[in-house]
Amino acid sequence: MLIYTRIKMSGKIVVSGGTGLIGSTLIKELTAMKYDVVIVTRNPEKAKTSFPEISDFVKWEPQNPEDLANYIDGSKAVINLSGAPVFAKWKGNYSIQVKDSRVLGTRYIVESIKKTKNKPGCLINGSATGIYGYGKSFSGVNDESGKPSGDFWGSLVHDWENEAILAENEGVRTVLLRTSLVLEKDKGALEALVPYFMKGLGGYVMPGKQIFSWIHIKDEIGVIVAAIENSSFHGPVNLVAGNETSREFSRKLGKVLHKRSGLPIPQFVIKRMFGKASDLVTGGSYVESMRMNELGYNPVFKDFESAISDLY
Repeated sequence: MLIYTRIKMSGKIVVSGGTGLIGSTLIKELTAMKYDVVIVTRNPEKAKTSFPEISDFVKWEPQNPEDLANYIDGSKAVINLSGAPVFAKWKGNYSIQVKDSRVLGTRYIVESIKKTKNKPGCLINGSATGIYGYGKSFSGVNDESGKPSGDFWGSLVHDWENEAILAENEGVRTVLLRTSLVLEKDKGALEALVPYFMKGLGGYVMPGKQIFSWIHIKDEIGVIVAAIENSSFHGPVNLVAGNETSREFSRKLGKVLHKRSGLPIPQFVIKRMFGKASDLVTGGSYVESMRMNELGYNPVFKDFESAISDLY
């Protein structure tokens, strides 16, 4: 069920990173709204099997921005959600892959925009609340006015956003959507956590006081759709609906799943599972969105338990 009234729209939307957690849901919504969607992907043949209703696919070729520019030309919006998965096995030089896929990938999108004759209506660039760093659960509230952290995540998002903002030099309205932990059934963080809860092994990550900022997938999509049509959206926007401590996150997830959730999980276990991405779970950071409120988007799912209940 949609959380907003679906209105039939028109215009071409170019989506990069459409096969990921957010992108796959977004594309289904955009096609239902009758937008003409173009998907930019490294594997067009595989993407065609996932999105048979889409007719236009562009192969991801950073060395050839002219080809992508032909599709971007005159489009209503370009939505860049590309990037190597964060919740994955961090082996070898995977941290370089995580950064380059975002920083260099965004550079490719902007270079393609530069080569268009008719500029797109806007660039909506996926970003992350990681810009504020992790391990700051008790150092105050982070909102859009906050400065980038000096850790790996802050540096990554800072460089990532700096590439996107160059589109403004082309007269293109640019939105930096700083996404928090996205709640989606059997995807992302919940894909990793829920199986443990179903086995009765769920619990909070020690010490349990660190804070997770989160947003429901339906609100995530709702903000993106609003950003396409509402020219007031520009610059950084934190996509956050609520914050939960690790202990409460675990307790409420277990309650909805009707499973035990009291086992404390040592941090080294999480670090072994997720490598560098464990910072998102072991560190935590309290984040709020001033801009979502100012722009008039009121999240439907503000209560964590209700959000999880909607999914499971």
